[in-house]
Amino acid sequence: MLLGPAAFLGPVARAATPPSATITDTQPSTSWQGQFYTLAFTGDPAQCPGSVDTLNLVCDHFYLNINLPSTFWQTHTGSVAITIQWASSDNDFDLYIYRQSDGQQVGSSASGGTTSEQVALQNPMPGTYEVRTVPFLVVASGYTGSALLAFTTGGPTPNPVFPTGGISFGAHTIVDPQRTEGEPLVHIDKFGNIWETGPWGFSTAQGFVARSSDNGDSFHIVSPAGLRPNPAPAGGGDTDIITDDQGTAYFADLEGLAHIGVAVSNDQGNSWRENFVAAMSPVDDRQWLAIDDGTSTGVSDNTVFLSYRQIPGGSQVLSSPGSTGPMDLFGGLVYTNAATSTFVGAGAPCGRLIFDPVLRNLYLPCVQANHIHVSKAHVNPGQRDMLAFIPTDTPASPGGSIGNLFASLTTDQAGNVYVAWVDTANNNVYLTVSTNAGTSWSTPVQVNGDPANTNVMPWAIAGAAGTVDIVFYGTDTRGDPNNFPSWLNNRVAATNVKWFVYFTQVQAATTLTPTIYQVKASEHPTDYGQICTGGLGCTTSGGDRTLADFFSVALDANGAARIVLNDLTNQHHGAALFELRQVAGPSAKGTTLTPPFSNTATGVADPLGDAQVPHYFPGGAGANQAALDLTSLQISQPDSSHIRATLKLQSLASLLPPPGSTGLLWLVRWQFLSTGDAGEESYRIFYLGANSTAGGSPVFFAGTGTSAAPGSGIPPGNGCVTTTPQNCKIIKYPSEVPEIGKINTSTGTITITAPLSDLGSPVTGDTLFSVTALTFAVTNTSPVLTDGDATRTFDYVLGTTALPSNCPLGKTCIVTGGGYIFVDAQQDKGSISIEVKVDTTGRIHGKAVYQDPAGGVDFTTGLITSATFNGKTVTFKGTGTNNNIATSFTITVQDKAEPGAGKDTFAITLGTGYSKAGTLQAGNIQVH
Repeated sequence: MLLGPAAFLGPVARAATPPSATITDTQPSTSWQGQFYTLAFTGDPAQCPGSVDTLNLVCDHFYLNINLPSTFWQTHTGSVAITIQWASSDNDFDLYIYRQSDGQQVGSSASGGTTSEQVALQNPMPGTYEVRTVPFLVVASGYTGSALLAFTTGGPTPNPVFPTGGISFGAHTIVDPQRTEGEPLVHIDKFGNIWETGPWGFSTAQGFVARSSDNGDSFHIVSPAGLRPNPAPAGGGDTDIITDDQGTAYFADLEGLAHIGVAVSNDQGNSWRENFVAAMSPVDDRQWLAIDDGTSTGVSDNTVFLSYRQIPGGSQVLSSPGSTGPMDLFGGLVYTNAATSTFVGAGAPCGRLIFDPVLRNLYLPCVQANHIHVSKAHVNPGQRDMLAFIPTDTPASPGGSIGNLFASLTTDQAGNVYVAWVDTANNNVYLTVSTNAGTSWSTPVQVNGDPANTNVMPWAIAGAAGTVDIVFYGTDTRGDPNNFPSWLNNRVAATNVKWFVYFTQVQAATTLTPTIYQVKASEHPTDYGQICTGGLGCTTSGGDRTLADFFSVALDANGAARIVLNDLTNQHHGAALFELRQVAGPSAKGTTLTPPFSNTATGVADPLGDAQVPHYFPGGAGANQAALDLTSLQISQPDSSHIRATLKLQSLASLLPPPGSTGLLWLVRWQFLSTGDAGEESYRIFYLGANSTAGGSPVFFAGTGTSAAPGSGIPPGNGCVTTTPQNCKIIKYPSEVPEIGKINTSTGTITITAPLSDLGSPVTGDTLFSVTALTFAVTNTSPVLTDGDATRTFDYVLGTTALPSNCPLGKTCIVTGGGYIFVDAQQDKGSISIEVKVDTTGRIHGKAVYQDPAGGVDFTTGLITSATFNGKTVTFKGTGTNNNIATSFTITVQDKAEPGAGKDTFAITLGTGYSKAGTLQAGNIQVH
């Protein structure tokens, strides 16, 4: 997590001179003199918006008018580079850029430890931009600012197209069906267990660890309380986890920017010992762990290294002996300086600390202007202090500007060193290699190809000599990720920019002729719109930082890439956790992978005895719960209008919940391309379920859950717990529609059958992604469920279905219009706006809005599940929100005349009981 601002203020002298300027294609540059600060320590750009801080008492504001023709970027390629500079790196100014037309933050630079900050706006919209300079920590200094428009004639340079090499990935496996996390980190231990960790945010003071002991088929939360391993008074910031050759797990957490907390588990996560002040030199940021397993098979020469950024000083590297066992209160818990100096290297942000066991070097990569500054120290066996770090710099990035976000360093089995990064001038991913431990570096090579034209958050992992895997989020839309529409501000606009997880493998990377393969690792988009890369400063003006700062990849014993990622395309825009497994093609370790199992078209089997409640607990896991122990899941279509889920359990002879729980829950969930709650594209979550309370007979249901209200986030919807507006933290599965179900206690079978119209009305050929059966123990007082069992995920492609509309396939049917009806004798008005379309595939799009102020109704459709056209009469049904509260609806309109006033009719019935009908007094309805 990049350090965002704190809220302080120092005295100021004067404002920027001049306060504004204009650049054009014929006058492409301008400059200004910023104000001089005697003493200032303002952190939060939200404290000083230009509309409030009009006298520049808190921050400095310069207004830049980019005066270009509206079609300029159709025939040119370029950017506007906005730069601030000052004399001494002892001072720290931060730079934020806001588009005045909508107030959105479109760029930021807040590195620290430098004498300049720069934001490059790629192909910026013409208009006025506020350049907000924030004095993060400044003593007796001013600054100068400049803006330069640079462009070339012609459209963007096409990126290369790389072959796939036969590489492919399986279905997305759910890591946690409830909790959301940004920046997930994955680690695979020597026994093949897959660990994942990520922060839940400072608003929660929590972070989590999940673990898979079945090769990634399922994951379970690693903590008896369902919270982070070290229950300190603060937390929720950056997390990291790593294991040593003894199987001991080491965890680190950023404790509210104040210090670094650590925890150790010697029993695979069942119990933890903690020290929440392992590094206490505020202000701290982004810590990383690395392990030296020594040269022996024992623990005596194991070392845990911990790095973090202390602001404003710089990066520090600490060490601790490996833990010797559950009674050890020092190993992995108490850290001391490992270097010959207090601070190591230069630049920020710094990527993950990496120990190379081949050449026994410790590396710390940090962004420094146009290159990566790598600090390297040789580590003798058993050495934990007096490490002499020496600097080495990679070549300059081809575009000249590095960001978005961390640089990623990795080493292969021969000790070759690889560094990958994104150049913010062109948003391409580059790789450089050193075959001599950083003494020299190869010329950077672009490793992304079309359609990955704009990219962020690279993470690299090397395998055999000369081979490295790199993952990143990429989109075919060119531009600055900070400049794209934010889902938090405009959900529909955001979905025009679709992000996927891309995977690149570079073979023969140490030669002059490397081979590059590239595939889309994700089956569908994983995010939409803006990805704000300005750290905690993104929280201003609706900046979308839901992904946080990175995602990651590891290699399993077979060399298969295992990616843990966030998928934000659900209706909540929650950072849902998934794992992707490479199932085919060449691996980074030189093997050729074949699918470990077929992606069964209709169902999967699951092993017996893996439904312990809880899965992790001091002293060991709880008892296996037979009624929660899945043995198989089957999806079928009994007819063209229904879908059926069949779950088999070890035993359903008793439905009594485990101690401390009030009930049991069986759930089958999936996502498919549908519509979100503001009419936007969404890979929405749908589910079938059954719940039993206190051992009673199950109640069967279907649902989808609504998101927080667009914009305000109030109310938060019924499908997610939020801590801040629209910030989904816990995905919920409310019982929304009763369904038909059966339980057969003699065979241990639960069957649930539901109309497709209750589940978003998917049509023939639609894919239900990541179909998974899940079981839980329920406590009525808590929205957090206790996980029991989970099947492996699979994708289900729908066979022949009944269409949700009677509009013939291949034809488009549309109803549009608006106006008002009288709703009472006082002639109060019910206002109407409709635009609903059935496309040639039978899918329904669009929305309707109805407002009756006198009746207290403010209704908007969300999901339209059926549309019936009968001549000039149209009836459509589904779900929506009334005053931001979910409800069902039925709307019927009649197009009787042109114009329609006094002739056309409108009728609406809501699930709340509200119902009105009448003739349009003004306006028109048209059925096309």
